[in-house]
Amino acid sequence: MPLSDHEQRLLDEIEQALYAEDPKFASAVRSAGLRSRLRRAIILSTVGVLAGLGMVLVGLMSNLIVLSVIGFVLVVASCGLVARSLRPAGRAPVADDARTGGGGKARPKSAQQRQSGLRSRMEERLRRRFDES
Repeated sequence: MPLSDHEQRLLDEIEQALYAEDPKFASAVRSAGLRSRLRRAIILSTVGVLAGLGMVLVGLMSNLIVLSVIGFVLVVASCGLVARSLRPAGRAPVADDARTGGGGKARPKSAQQRQSGLRSRMEERLRRRFDES
């Protein structure tokens, strides 16, 4: 269940206070949590892949196509879990960030802002190429 806006703001303030008060401890706690979560995801995904492959083999040997399909879905889902947990979750809040004006947690750019920035860069490159010709 997601947090409400008020609860998320309070949690962000507590996190910022922790980073400001003891950044070394906050980094250690954060990295330990990420390592244990990653380890758990890898173990769970390995079990899922092995179980899925077993289901595929049993399904093929007993001519139960449904069991093979379920096993394949389990393998794909397990690989997706590992891929999602290996993706970087984001960076820790920094005290002086250009986007926040010197304090607070940096807000990620929206997909539309990133896309428009990429689009404008590509258009500018295209214009330069035609101007040089």
